Amino acid sequence: MPRRKKKSLFTHKKAKKPKYTFGILTDREWQTMPDFASFVVADDEGNPHKFSLEETAFILPDGALPGKMHHPTAYWIGKIRQIRAKNDEDVWALVQWFWSPQEVNSVIKSFDVSDCGQYERIMSDYYDYVSTECFCDHATVMRYDERAVDQEVFDSDHFYCRFDLEYLARKILPNVTRTACYCGVSYNPDRDPVMHFCPRPACRAAFHQECLERPTQKLNAVARARKFIESWPDTDEKLSIEDLVGSRPCRKRRKGPESSISDPLEQFPEELVKAAQQQIVKGVQAGGVVGNVRAVVAARQLIYRSLLDGSSLPTDWEDKVDVEAAIPPTRKSSPVFVCPECQSLI
Repeated sequence: MPRRKKKSLFTHKKAKKPKYTFGILTDREWQTMPDFASFVVADDEGNPHKFSLEETAFILPDGALPGKMHHPTAYWIGKIRQIRAKNDEDVWALVQWFWSPQEVNSVIKSFDVSDCGQYERIMSDYYDYVSTECFCDHATVMRYDERAVDQEVFDSDHFYCRFDLEYLARKILPNVTRTACYCGVSYNPDRDPVMHFCPRPACRAAFHQECLERPTQKLNAVARARKFIESWPDTDEKLSIEDLVGSRPCRKRRKGPESSISDPLEQFPEELVKAAQQQIVKGVQAGGVVGNVRAVVAARQLIYRSLLDGSSLPTDWEDKVDVEAAIPPTRKSSPVFVCPECQSLI
């Protein structure tokens, strides 16, 4: 998958502290100001950059000089909820903040910073009035749902958000334990080499290799690959490929030449089957933050639905399955383990 081209953080023309910063504007002043849909900030070359409502932006940290470039993680990140102005030179935005893990830990001591990646941010319900002179560049923070089997893939140096902070309640949502390995330790994309993911609807969780047990039954490579496919994302039932074919109503069973195929998988393209046979993994050594979850799950779902109802494979199946993402050319296969919840091979 090609990497997205990222814009560099631009700097303001004058290397001095912004005239207006945070918290100076009062609620009463804010209420008297007219609303706007956008504002423009010029970079050091005079090029205009437009910011609009609901966009996310990098914001210069308090005390930092705008003429100096900083690492992206050094900037504050906020979502623009409202824009108001006293005049053309005095423009403000109501910003909803993304907090760093360290900032969350300062108000919730039980929040473990070591389980977060350096590009992780937490969406808070904390707002501030911020002068538009503090805005540096547009930002993107991907929402990352660890239990989602269709999670969009993003680069390891891309900002992402797994949790929300309710500031006054001092609460993190969803509960961190909801997505943590059964050992209680959450997945850290910067630290954990390989996490094994079980796609079963009742599981939808990733586990550290060191927390998993190996299967007691010895299987050859062909049998293992088949068991991986049979860890279906669409059902918790332990259904084999043959079970799915045999469960079709008679009127839906395929007739003609296909009935002579000894292995039902032979009717599918080799690339699709190979993608479905992969272990579902993520981590530093396993395809990045999101890994190959989406690609492998999509392949298994196509095979499952086709076998279950006897339908033909969609002609555009290659648009639905990223085979390259499912089978990274440089990744070695991982040891085989058993899901601690459903006992499927993962």
